[in-house]
Amino acid sequence: MIASFDHPHSFFKSSPLSPSGLFNHKFLSTPNAFRALSESTLRRAEILTRRISRARESPHEMGQVVKNLDRLSDMLCGVIDLAELIRNAHPDPNWTQSAEEVYDHLCQFMNVLNTHLELYEVLRAVLSDPELVKSLSREAHETALIFWRDFEKSGVTLPASQREKFVTLSSEILSLGRQFLVETSSARPPAAIKPSELQGLKDKGMGERIRLQAKFTQRDILVYPGSLQAQMIMHSAPEEEPRRKIYMAANTSTPSQLQTLESLLYARGQLAQLVGTQSYAHMALGDKMAKSPENVQHFLDALLDHTHPYARQALRALSQRKQAHLNTPPLPTIQAWDRDFYCPPEPPAPPLSLPPLTLGTVFMGLSRLFRNLYGVSFRPVDVAPGEVWHSDVRKLEVVDEETGTLGWIYADLFARRGKPGGAAHYTVRCSRRTDDDDEAGDIQFYDASARDQEVVRVSKEFDFAQRTRIPGSDGVFQLPVVVLLCEFTRPSASRGATILAWHEVLTLFHEMGHAMHSMIGRTEYQNVSGTRCATDFVELPSILMEHFLTSPSVLSLFDIDQTPVREAGNYHNDPCLSIDTHTQILFAALDQIYHSPAALDSGFDSTAALAKLYDQRGLIPYVPGTSWQTQFGHLFGYGATYYSYLFDRAIASRVWRKLFAHDPLNRETGDKYKSEVLRHGGAKDPWHMVGGLLDAPDLMSGDAEAMAEVGRWKIEDEVSLPGRH
Repeated sequence: MIASFDHPHSFFKSSPLSPSGLFNHKFLSTPNAFRALSESTLRRAEILTRRISRARESPHEMGQVVKNLDRLSDMLCGVIDLAELIRNAHPDPNWTQSAEEVYDHLCQFMNVLNTHLELYEVLRAVLSDPELVKSLSREAHETALIFWRDFEKSGVTLPASQREKFVTLSSEILSLGRQFLVETSSARPPAAIKPSELQGLKDKGMGERIRLQAKFTQRDILVYPGSLQAQMIMHSAPEEEPRRKIYMAANTSTPSQLQTLESLLYARGQLAQLVGTQSYAHMALGDKMAKSPENVQHFLDALLDHTHPYARQALRALSQRKQAHLNTPPLPTIQAWDRDFYCPPEPPAPPLSLPPLTLGTVFMGLSRLFRNLYGVSFRPVDVAPGEVWHSDVRKLEVVDEETGTLGWIYADLFARRGKPGGAAHYTVRCSRRTDDDDEAGDIQFYDASARDQEVVRVSKEFDFAQRTRIPGSDGVFQLPVVVLLCEFTRPSASRGATILAWHEVLTLFHEMGHAMHSMIGRTEYQNVSGTRCATDFVELPSILMEHFLTSPSVLSLFDIDQTPVREAGNYHNDPCLSIDTHTQILFAALDQIYHSPAALDSGFDSTAALAKLYDQRGLIPYVPGTSWQTQFGHLFGYGATYYSYLFDRAIASRVWRKLFAHDPLNRETGDKYKSEVLRHGGAKDPWHMVGGLLDAPDLMSGDAEAMAEVGRWKIEDEVSLPGRH
């Protein structure tokens, strides 16, 4: 295990004796082959669509509708998800270009299916037939309801003219969203800092270089927001003015940026009203754990009430530091540019002193942890020439001690030019049952059997790969494939193995939580497999994984000899974490306001809404002239669901404290979590999963009180308040 990740690998060379393609699909060896797969999949999807559309001609076909809809979704998503990975991770521009084409082509077809009236009417006929509904398993019924809700959200029941407007609005939202994301990452104008304003910088190294620069140029220093210089000044400039200037520069928007955001919010509001809901938040939350924006507000209000005293205490401590620094009257106001100076953010640190952790050592610890909890471990696997998109990629087989191979994880963990930053989990292939697919039933819907069979052959070969019969089960399952992307330092002969900083260990544990959800979430339908679950539930397994790193028992697993780790480290709670949590709650509240009916008002002003929220519920005053919201990139991808991360943090903290904290390697507890949560993916009501896991039946209703109850749970180990424990 350690050698697989800690020793630099040479680049793979193709071999004519052992040809392969991406993910061991032998035909997937060139960009043009990927395009051919797309065309083959599209033809096969058209055939299956025709079959489902005519299902009412036969009782047998009506019984196959849910399965066939899931098959249709799987064959399209399998190629779309692969294209999403390739266009982000592949270093060859020819491959990324082909992936962009495949992605756009199949997504367009998927959008057509979402408004396909005949498919909708067939599904409605299934769900309207009591006998058919009774014949569906719980998982099949949940899958059918997911398809039903997706049809409804896509405006399939609207009159033709309104459906046309729906399509137009959807395209407009996508275009505005992409523009918004471009603008969120665009550089802000620099702040002009006078050399005299930088006297007494705590950072002697960079500070001295800046002063020398100013002395040489004899002019103001231009400091760009987000740069290392800007961060250094915000952390270490004793004078308030340079920090204020950088804050203002970082949080000022152009009229065009504000217009893009507000147009996006308006278009979303129009779309929601078109399908008969009050707001975009009402439209987005109907199939989430929260169910409604009103319930989200119950959660946020309860969480804010819980967090506010801790945040006020931390703010008072900062105010006392400012008072001592500036020799002012008691408790001066903390401004937005003061937070990092009076409470400089510190990098995460382990709770105990640890030796340097190599990437291989951390993977060894993860494998030991999962073996203790679930009876699941990792097995390094050699990759064939052409199987991966870069020589840095490692492959792990995930093995259950009873049932054998669960799936595979491809780990692309090292930074390289052109690779996107940050960390991500990609589901390339979902688990699902395949032996009851009734592929033979498709034949009668071919136009010309021999020709069509040849056209769809590539897609079928792609589908049939990586299936296995599960011991003790009657079924044959498609095994999941996931990819983890990170940007760690690459090992080399000169530097040796990759040593992970603690925040990188946290990142790897987080992403591995998603990966194991995909591996263990063995369901019969891909549409509810693994991480295909509610947005406000999907982060629970990944956040819970971070809690395991607070346990000495788990940290001992990193030791090659598994000697218990006992030496105390310099771990401490950052007193300002509660301020940051308070701020995140306000961001979640702002997201709800932006996606409320107010966004459709003619005079809606996103900056005025931000200022009002801070005036009413903020800790640190809103700064007139600023408009931070144009950098709130999550407003596009997580519109009306930004609360989800806080929500899952609260649940994960509760699960950790109640189930795992006292004995984190307990197999019985691990099996309970595995059977109550991980196994079901999105096939079971998440409130029932959480309520069953915590032995809290009152939660299972998932109503406003359940949301408020989660809001009252601690989401971090805040500093204790006097009189509170």
